Amino acid sequence: MKKTARIIAGKGILYACGLLAAGVLAVTLTMSAQVFADEEKKETIKEVAAGPGKVTFSTDYPGVTIKPGGTSTFSLYITNTGSDESTVSLSAEGLPDGWEGAFKGSSNEVSMVHIGSYQEKEDSPSLSYSLAAPEDAKEGEYKITLKAKGGKTDAELLLNVKVDPEEKKIGVDTFTTDYAQQEGPSGTRFSYSTKLTNNSGENQTYSLSAEGAPEGWNVTFTPSDAGNATSSVPVDAGATSSITVAVTPSQNVTAGEYPLTLTANCAGENLELPVIVKITGSYGLAAATPTGNLSVKAFAGETQDAILSIQNTGNIDLTNLSLKAQASTDWKVTFDQDEISDIPAGESKEVTAHITPAKDAILGDYAVIVTASNDVASSNCDLRVSVQNHTGWGVVAIVIIVALVFGLGYVIRKFGRR
Repeated sequence: MKKTARIIAGKGILYACGLLAAGVLAVTLTMSAQVFADEEKKETIKEVAAGPGKVTFSTDYPGVTIKPGGTSTFSLYITNTGSDESTVSLSAEGLPDGWEGAFKGSSNEVSMVHIGSYQEKEDSPSLSYSLAAPEDAKEGEYKITLKAKGGKTDAELLLNVKVDPEEKKIGVDTFTTDYAQQEGPSGTRFSYSTKLTNNSGENQTYSLSAEGAPEGWNVTFTPSDAGNATSSVPVDAGATSSITVAVTPSQNVTAGEYPLTLTANCAGENLELPVIVKITGSYGLAAATPTGNLSVKAFAGETQDAILSIQNTGNIDLTNLSLKAQASTDWKVTFDQDEISDIPAGESKEVTAHITPAKDAILGDYAVIVTASNDVASSNCDLRVSVQNHTGWGVVAIVIIVALVFGLGYVIRKFGRR
């Protein structure tokens, strides 16, 4: 029995080993076949990709409608499904007499373009075709064929152009801003961010201007893609140009609201954008002299006049102004008018100050401070008053001194010998 069991166990082990070997062999053969298939597939893909491929010439809108004398620009795309690179020549066939057409790359006119390998639409170089119809173009449909040829490439694109004198715009052009009203004190430079949208089917150039700006104001237009202000801006069909409009009021502007109209005009389109500039009030007062000379000469006990200039330097009218003065003891200062009913913004009024030094004032400089003020503004004018003697008294003093000198000399000579 034991011998029989050992024989059966041995046969089981041999059978299991055989099954294991068969499994390993099957897996090995399967993996080898898969590797061979993958390699064969790679070679097949490589052979397909290495072929010449197909070059396609396209545009988003191959059919357009324009008016006689109108223009249209077609954005062009060249795609390549193959690995071959090439440089092709560009041409147009079927262009009617009197019509003008040109291929443009960026901002330059071009006649050739390079096609890269596996070039997709988004990789296509910047390329467009500009078409212009003459003013006398007849109504009807015209077919123009654009061609790209070179090497193994022979691609064509058919354009359908309809001339219709009654051609309608795709949409209405717009000239807008988010903040049409701004405010600030005088001296503020106001800035409006505007957007000019060309909703037509043609490229347009708009002339820019401002209407209603008061004299002395300055209004400038600066497109976002330009460094300097300009009076016109080109906008492609369907595109939007961002324009900064700077408004600088005059220096002497008064408080209030100022409506302006910004305009953008092109052939057949006049756009208006109303804006408001609100100048808020600012008070300002300056007391001085008309000449700027703050020195006054006077004599003790005698009245001397000084002309003062009281100026409203703000942009709001000033009312109910009063004049006061501070001076040394026993001095007297009065005005020909110690109250001013009103001074319009930016204007001034003259006032005469009557200054009388004290009778016993000694020679020297004295300060007299004149203050002009009301409830909202105030200003001081500091005058320097030089008290002097009359020239006649100076002569008398000199004569007395000379007489004393001669008298003293006489006495010395007469009594000095004894």
